[in-house]
Amino acid sequence: MAGPTVMQAAQGQHGAAAASNDGQSEQRSLIEFAVKAGETFASAYYAATDSPQRIGLIPTLYLPNSTIVWNGTPVSGKDELVQLLAAMPGSKHELQAFDAHPVGGGTENGVRRAPSVMITVTGVVTHHIPGSASTMAPTNAPKSAGGSSIKDLPLEALPRTFHQSFLLTPQPTHGTNAPVPDGGVNCATADGVWAARLFVQADNFRFIG
Repeated sequence: MAGPTVMQAAQGQHGAAAASNDGQSEQRSLIEFAVKAGETFASAYYAATDSPQRIGLIPTLYLPNSTIVWNGTPVSGKDELVQLLAAMPGSKHELQAFDAHPVGGGTENGVRRAPSVMITVTGVVTHHIPGSASTMAPTNAPKSAGGSSIKDLPLEALPRTFHQSFLLTPQPTHGTNAPVPDGGVNCATADGVWAARLFVQADNFRFIG
């Protein structure tokens, strides 16, 4: 049996190269979507967390079956999440490092499926309890003058470094006809190729300093 001709071999190589380029282009597009989604979500999430209305805002970003761990303590369901939010003092979050990347997603049999998005955040949070660093008026008075200093404050009143990771998933999931739930964050690439409403599937928060 005769082998492939030079022309056929060249066509095969060209087809493989085109498929590779398409795959790389799609991967770049998925990364663009993940970064856009991460920025949109982080902005919405921490603004809501620092808002006096957070009890009504934060739960709308989660699914009913979301897995939540807050500083080593499991939080089961939205009811416990609301209880946690109600028990926490007001806060101010300042983000220092941020990363986002796609998990899964892509085109299969001509159908585009938006990816899940993994987000990691590192920052500093100050809780507004009486006497906290965030409520102290700036002063140049020496300690001997009787004023308090940050070093005198309890740990919970000091700015603390935290690390938080999220797994966002698009809803409804691919292949289902379930209605899109209320809440979440909408995200789309500039060209509109990838678009989805994303919800928190998993959330892990921990103080690291």
